[in-house]
Amino acid sequence: MEEKDLIENEEKEKTEEYVPNEWEIKYVRLQAEFENFRQRLRREKEEWQEIANARLLKEIVEIMDNFQLALESIKHTRKKDAIIEGVQMIYKQFENLLEKEGVVKMETIGKNFDPNLHEAVGIEEVSDGEDNVILKEISPGYLFKNRLLRPARVIVSKKIQKKEVDEHGEDSRN
Repeated sequence: MEEKDLIENEEKEKTEEYVPNEWEIKYVRLQAEFENFRQRLRREKEEWQEIANARLLKEIVEIMDNFQLALESIKHTRKKDAIIEGVQMIYKQFENLLEKEGVVKMETIGKNFDPNLHEAVGIEEVSDGEDNVILKEISPGYLFKNRLLRPARVIVSKKIQKKEVDEHGEDSRN
């Protein structure tokens, strides 16, 4: 009889539906709420990025309008100075926009070469001065909120070793 009771209890347990505990229900709900929170946060972040991009793009479009006006005025004027002044004003607008957004042009000439901030595109030998000093800037580098946006492309110095020549015209450093 004992075996029969055991078998009946097992069958009875198998046919009964599993009812989760209260903490299991809370856990599943919490997981779902957290996943919904993550998705909502991601959507809000994307919306804020779109708003920020739209504001920046609106300002860029206004500068493009000024370029269009400058191009139109080139067709109708022979005054070179007026054209140059107009283009310089547009360039200044771009500089101001970048500065307002946190983009800063790096100063490079005369500074020591830093591979984290500069890209060496050439080496120029110098007899006076130090090694690894930036001599020329090919294209400027920019920082965005103190982070590198684009490295400066530069030409770096390399000090020439002066040969000591004796009175017979031979290298005396040997």
